[in-house]
Amino acid sequence: MFPNWAKNILFLLVYMISGLVLVIIIDGLTSGTDLIPLNLAVESMVMHVRTPIMTTFLVWVTRLGNPFILSFVASFIALVLFVRGRFYEAILFMVSIALAIISLVVLKDTFQIARPGYSIVDEAGWSFPSGHATVATAFFFALSHAFVGKIKSAWNRASLIVGSILSAFLICFSRLYLGAHWTLDILAGIALGLLSVSFTVLMFNIFLEHRRSLRKSMDL
Repeated sequence: MFPNWAKNILFLLVYMISGLVLVIIIDGLTSGTDLIPLNLAVESMVMHVRTPIMTTFLVWVTRLGNPFILSFVASFIALVLFVRGRFYEAILFMVSIALAIISLVVLKDTFQIARPGYSIVDEAGWSFPSGHATVATAFFFALSHAFVGKIKSAWNRASLIVGSILSAFLICFSRLYLGAHWTLDILAGIALGLLSVSFTVLMFNIFLEHRRSLRKSMDL
């Protein structure tokens, strides 16, 4: 769809913007309470729009968007890519997800921020950043990257991209709606997911894309 240099610029922009957002959030958490009003304002808004039907729906969304489930699906997709001979894409896909999960665990253990006290669903572990938001963002971003270039129809490509964005958004919103996370947890998770995938793609493009013999040996 695009030349390699254009794709690299696009992923570099995603990497820089998501990294900047994550740094701003972390700085706000560690240096003061400047971002706390955002948490409280969104919390108040969400509590006023809850309905039984929407709650039931988003409980199912958050269960389907569980990081363990998405990781399992990611492993299955990588296996399918591997069987089809697309070794390069399979490895890139799994490295992206793995990097997101490792970064997520490190940040959770580093900051150890408690979850909101009004959660509709029972959750354990630390709140920041959101595991659902991180893994869902990384999963659907990596999914789009792996398959969008192989789809010939513009309509189908658009459907994949829009479907990925909506799916990630629903999972992220479900965590906020159900009270499992603060707003900053969700935003940081989205930024971390984008950062992990864009960094992985850039590293693969820089160090492997132009080594045609290595790329060819991986794709055979």
